[in-house]
Amino acid sequence: CLSLVSQARRLVPLCSDAAAAGGALLWAHEGLQRGALGRRSDASEDEEAPEAQVGVVMAVAAAQPALLRQCCAVLSARLRQLQGGLALQKRLVDCVISLLARGVVAPVMEALGEVASSSAADFSLARHVALRLLAVVAPPYAPPFAASLLALLRQPRLKEAFGASFGEASQAASRQRQPLVETVRHIGAEHPPLKEGAAAWLFEMGVADTSE
Repeated sequence: CLSLVSQARRLVPLCSDAAAAGGALLWAHEGLQRGALGRRSDASEDEEAPEAQVGVVMAVAAAQPALLRQCCAVLSARLRQLQGGLALQKRLVDCVISLLARGVVAPVMEALGEVASSSAADFSLARHVALRLLAVVAPPYAPPFAASLLALLRQPRLKEAFGASFGEASQAASRQRQPLVETVRHIGAEHPPLKEGAAAWLFEMGVADTSE
């Protein structure tokens, strides 16, 4: 009986075929959900299985643009459960964000917003969500995206993760928050309906509002 990792390796080259890709995506989805719920079909299953299953999803995404939203749904379903260790969770965040860059915007922002707002999310994961997202998006932002981005950054859990609730004022913390500060300042300056919310975020984070 092939291990899950071996099965994944066999599936990846088949993803150029649309029908095979659909089957591979279903296989990965079922495996990721089974792993998140702690249901092992065999005690000898590989510890690397979730990573291999994510790899199959990304192979489908690369080969089948028509299935991008379905790939996002599979990854987001596992990500929302915040199971499997921090490394896997960050890997899922990276993969989901890569789909945003390919045009899957609303579902990605919804999933990231849920993670950033969850009290179960590790602080380092919340920071990873924000910093990785800001590393791949750049202004000018469409008004709906600017609104969703500001809403994500204003999540209390995310602000806490960046140290604001503890009055952290170290240079390291300030540098880490800088991409968020620059983004929020831009949103406030370029999107008048969002100016008040941007100013409130800057105030809460103890940052001067220089948009005036």
